[in-house]
Amino acid sequence: MESWCMMTSNPISRITPVLLALVLFAALTACSSGGSASSVDPASVDVAVTTDPAPAKGNEAVKLAGQFTGIELDKSATVSFEIRVGDETEIVDAEFAGDNTFKTDYTFTRTGINEVFVHLYTGDLHVTKKKPVEVQ
Repeated sequence: MESWCMMTSNPISRITPVLLALVLFAALTACSSGGSASSVDPASVDVAVTTDPAPAKGNEAVKLAGQFTGIELDKSATVSFEIRVGDETEIVDAEFAGDNTFKTDYTFTRTGINEVFVHLYTGDLHVTKKKPVEVQ
């Protein structure tokens, strides 16, 4: 009968637990580091702002949409449109519509080029982009 000391002196039996621990550690860190908002460069995030109908008409309701690139988003993200008219600011929350797009209903009261600031909040990331919207 082999003694316990002889069974544990086998180099492979000593390496196996260490190797298993390393593989488990690598798997756990790989799952937790990919795709998080903190790993996204804010400069690579952009948004295209559109209206439906396009172009928007003054004092008529439109569907205001922002479609993001450079980041993968879901319904846990928060998006708001900040519309500035002179000294007045109006903030409207948007809802996730799929395909990295957020939408809301809005009525522009001023014709011409309106400044729309799109605010994206996801995880610990806050990105703001200024986009022009033409209103006839």
